[in-house]
Amino acid sequence: MGSHPDIARLAETRTFSGVDSEVIHAIAEKGKIFILKDGDSLFAAGVPYQHQLYVLLDGIITVHRKHGQLNSLQTGEFIGLSNYLDKSPYTATALAEGDCTILRFTDNAFHDLEQSYSELSNLVDHIIGKRIRNRTTTSHPVSGVMGQPVYTVMTSPLAQCDVKTTISDAYNIMQERKIGSLAVFKGEKKLIGMLTFSGLCDALVNKQAGAGTPVAEAACETPVCVSYIDPLWHAEDKLQSHHIKYLVVTKEGAPVGLISQTDLFKARVRHQNIVVEHIRDADSISALRNFYNAMYEMARDAHERNHHAIQAVQEISEIHLAIQRRCVELTLQDLEQQGLGPAPRNYSLLIMGSGGRREMLLTPDQDNGLIIDDNPGELTAEETNWFKNFADQLNVNLDKAGYILCPGDIMARNPMFHKTLSHWRKQISHMVHQPNNKSARWGNIVFDFTTLYGDDMLTRKLREHLLTELQGKDTLLGYMVEDDAEGRPPLGFFNQLLTMEDEAHKGQIDIKRNGLRLIADAARIYALHAGLTETNTRERLKVLVHLGILNRDLVDSILAAFDELLNLLIVHQIEQVEHQQEPDKFIRPDALPWQTRSVLRVSMRAIKRLQDQLQGQFGRSAF
Repeated sequence: MGSHPDIARLAETRTFSGVDSEVIHAIAEKGKIFILKDGDSLFAAGVPYQHQLYVLLDGIITVHRKHGQLNSLQTGEFIGLSNYLDKSPYTATALAEGDCTILRFTDNAFHDLEQSYSELSNLVDHIIGKRIRNRTTTSHPVSGVMGQPVYTVMTSPLAQCDVKTTISDAYNIMQERKIGSLAVFKGEKKLIGMLTFSGLCDALVNKQAGAGTPVAEAACETPVCVSYIDPLWHAEDKLQSHHIKYLVVTKEGAPVGLISQTDLFKARVRHQNIVVEHIRDADSISALRNFYNAMYEMARDAHERNHHAIQAVQEISEIHLAIQRRCVELTLQDLEQQGLGPAPRNYSLLIMGSGGRREMLLTPDQDNGLIIDDNPGELTAEETNWFKNFADQLNVNLDKAGYILCPGDIMARNPMFHKTLSHWRKQISHMVHQPNNKSARWGNIVFDFTTLYGDDMLTRKLREHLLTELQGKDTLLGYMVEDDAEGRPPLGFFNQLLTMEDEAHKGQIDIKRNGLRLIADAARIYALHAGLTETNTRERLKVLVHLGILNRDLVDSILAAFDELLNLLIVHQIEQVEHQQEPDKFIRPDALPWQTRSVLRVSMRAIKRLQDQLQGQFGRSAF
């Protein structure tokens, strides 16, 4: 394989483990081997990018970063990948610790390899995601719930079985105890694996196991452990990085309990419910406005309690949703006091856009609509008047509570977003069969709808109609992709960060329009095409991976970028409020620390890879 024996070792390294031999052969053919002598530098901090990418075949390279940070690279690791991705000058010095064998690629050569072998492109995506997370792991101290040690929420004692336990007996134990996993032990102390329901199913369906097969032979997964004193956010990171649902908790090396994704969710919900309960007790719109005005403190608290900004944003969104739901209830009370009575028929009040995705930040505007039940027949004049009064008063009350009227008038009071289910269906059918740029812009906002209040069955029926109409008809999605393409990651020809030129925002980046929204738009297109009912961006991407529609490594890099951009935006808006400024979405890259600026560049590069794939698949030129 190749012209040098060290190339054959690539398949044995952590980076290239599992990579197809054909890809490694191609790497060997495209790369050039050279020897770096002890003490020589591969590149130095401050030097312009050399348009080269390297892979270490043998030896040790030490990367000397600013502020005295040192990283030792091992066989198989890429060197200069960030510079390859963003074409930026070197910010570190790479020195050989002893003689090293290096495989060198030109930009064009490696780019051609990525284009020819999706597996290599996926590997780069995996490294991008890992580097984004590694660079941000220690930058965000966590307090509160997610800063608590694992033992505060773990399940103990650890439910277990012996290696000789049959699949049938293990299943019965899990059913009787109403648990989703068992630790598999050999003897009394040696933990050898974890057993889950999905593992049992896989053993029976794919491994030809029978009810009497010992679990250790067919359904035992390698355990992943976490220390009982580690913080909860650390456990969460492990669960996500290993794509598993359970961790074994250890104390001094011995298994003492179990912690799951559900345990972490419950820990968050317990805290969040306290705030939501207070909101539910609000007796006036002005009281709701007080909660809205305190959103800054609640957002700062959520950010400090969560290691990942994605979770903080979901908490912030749930508070916004609670305020808006209570606003609906108070509006309904007002209508009854005015003598208009209760709703004359079923309805669903929709929330759309960032609210529908549960991705609201400090100051969202209103994006809502109203589905009215078709039964029992055409609306009477009296019924029409009731729903008009309801929508008008609700939009006014939401505005008083802090949620400004939508500049685009995407609100329940607008007849375009206020109609019976049958008329909603007709409108969507027309958009799908006769798409245009206007319907694409409309769809990119409205199609992230979910029930804020009322009859969720109406919402489900509308979503079912939307997904049925889109099946096999991608033209509207193509228009939506073109609408998405009006925003691009702010990267120049050499992948340098590009800032805005207009006088109002000179030197800034619109982190939402040219970053976060692109991820949400791509997730929406893929989800609609696949017929998914999920609206949250993170959940959409996870399901798309599960279905095999998107590559796991690409999605991992995108979720890492999504989290990083959300974190930048939350911190930015919190700081603006602290300085008595109106929160906005514009970031100045030159005001960021060098490390954060580097992560921002790599994040935008990951988004560009996703957008390029999206446009290649759904852009109208693809049809």
